[in-house]
Amino acid sequence: MLNVKREVLTPWRVFIIDDSPDDRVEIRRMLLGGSERRLTFFEAETAASGISAVLAAVPPPDCIVLDYNLPDMDAPEVLAALTGPDGMPVCPVVVVTGGASRQEGRRVLRAGAQDYIGKDWTSAPSLTRAIENACESWAMARELRQRKDDLQLVTERETFRSAFGDAIRGLTDEYALKSVASHLLGMHLKANRVLYGEVTADGRVVVGQSYVNGVPQIEGSCGLQDYGANLLPALRSGENVRVSDIQMDAAYSESEKSGYTRMEVVASLAIPILKSGQLVAVLGIHQNAPRDWTPEDIAMALEIAERTWSAVEHARAEKKLLAKDLQLSQMLYIMPSFSAVLAGPTFVFQLANQSYFDLVKRGSEIIGMTVLEAFPDIADQPFPALLEEVYRTGKPYEAKAMVLKLPTVPGGRLADIFIDFAYLPLREADGQVSSIFVHGVDRTVEVRATQALAQGVRELRSVTENTPDGLTRFDRQFRHVFANSVIERISDCPVSEILGKTHRQLGVPEKLCRQWESAISHVFDHESEASLEFLLETPRAGMRHFSCRLVPEVDEGGRVESALGVTHDITDRRAYEQRLLEQDLRKDAFLATLAHELRNPLAPIRTGLQLLKLAPRAEDIASRTLPVMERQLVQLVRLVDDLLDVSRISSGKIVLKRERVSFQDIAAAALEASRPQIDAASHLLTIDWPTEVVWMDADATRLTQIFSNLLTNSAKYMRAGGQIKFLASQQGDSIVVSVQDTGMGIPADMLGLVFDMFTQINRTLDRAQGGLGIGLSLVKTLVEMHGGTVQAASNGVDQGSTFTVTLPTASACDLQTRPTPPPAPATAGSTRQRILVVDDNVDAAETMVMLLDLSGHDARAAFGGQEAIEVAMTFRPDLVFLDIGLPGMDGYEVARRLLACPATASAKLVALTGWGTADDIRKSKNAGLHAHLTKPVDPDAVEALLASFFPVRQSA
Repeated sequence: MLNVKREVLTPWRVFIIDDSPDDRVEIRRMLLGGSERRLTFFEAETAASGISAVLAAVPPPDCIVLDYNLPDMDAPEVLAALTGPDGMPVCPVVVVTGGASRQEGRRVLRAGAQDYIGKDWTSAPSLTRAIENACESWAMARELRQRKDDLQLVTERETFRSAFGDAIRGLTDEYALKSVASHLLGMHLKANRVLYGEVTADGRVVVGQSYVNGVPQIEGSCGLQDYGANLLPALRSGENVRVSDIQMDAAYSESEKSGYTRMEVVASLAIPILKSGQLVAVLGIHQNAPRDWTPEDIAMALEIAERTWSAVEHARAEKKLLAKDLQLSQMLYIMPSFSAVLAGPTFVFQLANQSYFDLVKRGSEIIGMTVLEAFPDIADQPFPALLEEVYRTGKPYEAKAMVLKLPTVPGGRLADIFIDFAYLPLREADGQVSSIFVHGVDRTVEVRATQALAQGVRELRSVTENTPDGLTRFDRQFRHVFANSVIERISDCPVSEILGKTHRQLGVPEKLCRQWESAISHVFDHESEASLEFLLETPRAGMRHFSCRLVPEVDEGGRVESALGVTHDITDRRAYEQRLLEQDLRKDAFLATLAHELRNPLAPIRTGLQLLKLAPRAEDIASRTLPVMERQLVQLVRLVDDLLDVSRISSGKIVLKRERVSFQDIAAAALEASRPQIDAASHLLTIDWPTEVVWMDADATRLTQIFSNLLTNSAKYMRAGGQIKFLASQQGDSIVVSVQDTGMGIPADMLGLVFDMFTQINRTLDRAQGGLGIGLSLVKTLVEMHGGTVQAASNGVDQGSTFTVTLPTASACDLQTRPTPPPAPATAGSTRQRILVVDDNVDAAETMVMLLDLSGHDARAAFGGQEAIEVAMTFRPDLVFLDIGLPGMDGYEVARRLLACPATASAKLVALTGWGTADDIRKSKNAGLHAHLTKPVDPDAVEALLASFFPVRQSA
C-alpha cells in the first residue's frame, strides 16, 4: 500500500479587528474548527489600534478578518489606511459584517478586500475557505503586479539603454561623453546631480561640468577623504558606496555631514571605475532627500559608468592607435545591452561585459577560453556554425528572439533564453577579419509575456468561436466593438462590417434598436445586468426568437467600460413551451371529459339501484333495469381498459401476442363488437373485403380493437341514417383497410392532431357521444407496433372522414410453417367448492360471496390478511380469491403463508385485484398464486376459472 505524504501547512498569523468580543471569540472558534493549520491570533477593538498594529508588524499578518462597522471607521476607510504604494493592502483582508448589502460588498471589494461575507450566514468551513481563497487571490494579485512592474522595469531599462547608445554613438569628445552620459543617467534615475570625477594618484577627484537638477554645480578638485574616512578605501577596493541618508548615518562625522549639506547632498551613490586594479574614476549620483538605492539603480549606474568610461577611454585611445581607435569606435557604434569580443578562428573570449556574464550565468573566468570550452552545451546548437560563417565570409548575422539553451547553474538543467543578437566581423587595418563582436538583448521576459498573452488570446478565441451563443461587446455609443462568428451567421454579415457600427447603422428595425439601446444604457447607467428577448428575421433560418443577457465589464478603476451581450436562440425552447401548453390544455380537457364519461354510466347504474330498492319484487322492472346496469358497467370497464392501455403504451409495457390470424376473422370480430352502435343509429353499412383469406402475423385482440375503434367512432360521430364503408384490399405484401363515413368530418387544421393523445374535434354538448380522446392515439400506436401506418382524410366539417390503415401480411414461407390450431377443450363444469374471499372492501367481498353462494358453492369472506389466515385454518378452503392491496399484510404475504401451511397448501390461490399490468401478473406468479383476475371481474370468467380448477368427472 502506498503511503501518501500529507501536505504540511504553514502556520498563519490572523489579525481580527472587531469591536465585539463575542464576535472575535466566534471567529477564532470557527477558524480553529475549520482549518488544519496552526493559527496564531492578534486582536484589536478599534480601527486605529488595528491599523497601527498591522503596519508595525514585521512581517505583516497572513490575513486580516475585519468587521465592516467599527466605532471609529468603517471597513473601506481601514482598507485605505492599509493600502501600500502599490495600491494593494499589506496583506489579505476578509471583511465580515452582520448585514449582507450588495453596495457594502462592492465598496469593500473596490477598496481592496479579497472577500466579503456575512456573520449570520457564514460557517467554519466557509469562513476558512474564504480566508484561504483570499490569501491565494492576494498572492496571485501581488505576483501579477510584480510581474507587471518587472516587465515595465525591463522595458524602461531597455528603452534607456537604447536611447543611451543612440546618444553617445559617434561622440569622440570625452567631455561631451561625460556630459551626455550624466544627463541621461540623471534623467533616468530622477537624481538631483550626476557627476564623473577622475581620481588622481593622491586620492583627489577632479570634477568637470555635471548634470544638476535643483542643486548647484560642483566643479574643481577635492579630496575624497574629506567626505568620509571610509570612502576612498572602499572605492579603491571596487566597492560601490551607497548611503540612503547621510545625516542619519553614524559612520559620518559632523564636519563630513556639514560638507555634504553645503553641497545639498542627503543620499549618495558612488560607483568606482577601476582599471588594472587601480581606481581611475568615480561616478557620483546625489539626491537632496533620503533615498533607498535599489539594485536596479546600482546595476544601471554600474553599467553606464562602465560604458561611459569605456567610451571615454576609446575617445582618448583614438589619438594613440588608429587601428585600435577603429575597433573601439565600431564597438561604441553598436554598443548593445550585452556584448563580447571573440578573437581568432577559435573564438576566444577577449572581452565581455557584465550584462553578458548575467546572461550566461558565468563570470570573468571565461575570458581567455574558447566558446566551446566555456559553453560545451551549445555544441549541437546553431551558434558555432554561425560564428564560423561570419568569420569566413565577413558578413554580419542578425537574429530575433532566437533560442539559446544554457544551464541556469553549472552542470544544471538547460533552460531556454530568448535573445535578439548580432555577430559583427571586426577587421584589422588590412581588412582581414580578426575577431567577432557579439551584442544583443535578452528578450526572455518579453517573449514569455508575449507567449502567455498569445495563449490567452487563443484560448479566448477558442471559447468565443465554439460557443453556440452569439457574443457581442458594446461601447457607450452602442457600437459593436466585438462580435463572434455566431453573430455573423445570424446576421449573414461579416464581422468586419459589424464592428464599429450600431444596430441602426446595420439596418436593424427601429423598435428593436430602441430595445437594444435601452438595455445597453441600463448596463452603463446602473452598473448591473440587463436582458431582452426579441424576434428577428434571419437571412438563413427565417424568423427566430432570441434571448440576450447583457453584463457590465469594468476597467481597473471599477468603471463600466463596455457591455457584453450573450445572445441565445430560444426558438426551439419557445416551441417546446408552446407544445407543453397545448398538451396541458388537452390534458385539462381530457380530465373534464373523463369526469363526464365516468358520470354517464354511473347515473343509470345509480338509478337502477334505486329502482331495485323501491320495487324489489317487480320482475319486469328488474328485467329492464339489470341489462341497463350491465351495459353501463361494461362501458365503465371499457373506459378503464382504455386508460390502462394508454398507461401501458406510455411506459412501453404493452406487448403484442402475435399469432397467425386471418384478416376476415379480425374484421368480423371488430364488426360484431361495433354492430350494436351502428344498428342503433340506423347507419347503412357497406362491406367490401377480399374473397381469398388474407393471413397476418398479428395480435388478434389488438387488431380487433383497432378496427372496432374506427367503426365505433364513425357510428358515434354521425347523424342517424349515415353511411359507413368498411373496405379492404390486398396490395402486394400489405393489406389496405379503410373506414369511410358521412359524419361530422375533420377541420383541415386538425388533421395533423387527430392521433394526438386527448385530442377531441369540435366536442359540443349536442354531439357528445362519449370518449376520452385517446381512442385514435391507441389506434395509431397499435398500428405502428404491427409495422403499419394509419392516415386520416376529410374534406372538412360535415363532409365525412376516411381512416386508412395499411398493415403487412404474412409471407408464403410463413404460411407453410403456420401451426395447426389446438383442439377445442372439452366442456367442463365445476362441483360445489369451499371458497374464501379476502378483500378489505367489505361490499366487494360480500357481493362476491353472494354470487358464489348462488352458484352453489360454500363461500365465506375475510376482510384482512390476518383474519384470512385465521379463517382458512378452520374453513380449509379449496380456493381463495385474494385481494393484493390489503392493509398491513398484503396479498402476496398472505399467499406465501397459506402455501407454507400444510392445512392450506393444497388450496388454489387466485389474485382478484384492481392491478392488472404485466408486472402485476408477474408478481402474482412469483408469489405462488395460480391465477390473476382484474376487477371488475366477469362472473362468466369466474365460472370458467372454477371449471378449469375443478372439472366434473365424466363417467366412461
